[in-house]
Amino acid sequence: MLGLITGSGFYDLPGLTGAVDREVETPYGPVCLVHGTWNGCPVVFLPRHGADHSVPPQRIPYRANLWALHDSGARAVMATAVSGGINPSYRSGQLVLIDQFIDLTHGRDDTFFDEELRHTDMTEPYDRNLRQVLSEVAASEGVDLVDGGTYVCANGPRFETPAEIQMYAGFGGDLVGMTGYPEVALARELDLPYAAVGVVSNPAAGLSSEDLSLDDIFAVLDDASGPLLSLLGGAAARLAKRWT
Repeated sequence: MLGLITGSGFYDLPGLTGAVDREVETPYGPVCLVHGTWNGCPVVFLPRHGADHSVPPQRIPYRANLWALHDSGARAVMATAVSGGINPSYRSGQLVLIDQFIDLTHGRDDTFFDEELRHTDMTEPYDRNLRQVLSEVAASEGVDLVDGGTYVCANGPRFETPAEIQMYAGFGGDLVGMTGYPEVALARELDLPYAAVGVVSNPAAGLSSEDLSLDDIFAVLDDASGPLLSLLGGAAARLAKRWT
């Protein structure tokens, strides 16, 4: 079974069959998951902001979400990460296969190991094999995918200042978002293979002279949904064949 976590602008899976809502009790609270089959692959689907986009990034129950996916039998997780583009070579709508992150959040519950001393290796936080599958699908389906990028996770819910974006660029950041951490770290703690595809919704603060509205951002996400779903759906189909 494949876990799918989606962010802003992506609240359902077109073509999902046999969809059943199930509430999972976890040590960190209940989580509502959607079980079904997508492109021949059993999946469990979770829009991280809720189906009505009501949960702000700093209030997402990250521990409960990852625990619920793991407890429901997910063997791997693929996620979307709607982001501002720091790297000047990225266009709006660009898909980026994230390979590193920088955590600049604060106050989030970001470990399952509060009561024991445990150090989790983060040399390769995003699973190499899942990334390879996504890269192969992009090549075969003609999806424009940048292979590799560093995701900076800011706390939100406010957007960043231009000065902060300059600092993130100095750190080597390519993308900035508010939800990719601690999701990736929690998956590593559970030994749950995890990959994330960044979706560039707009240039980060200070990198464009044009005013940007939410309507503009959602128009970009709508245009990016076709290639993104082709990428994730193709990966789901390949994983289903590997797992049977």
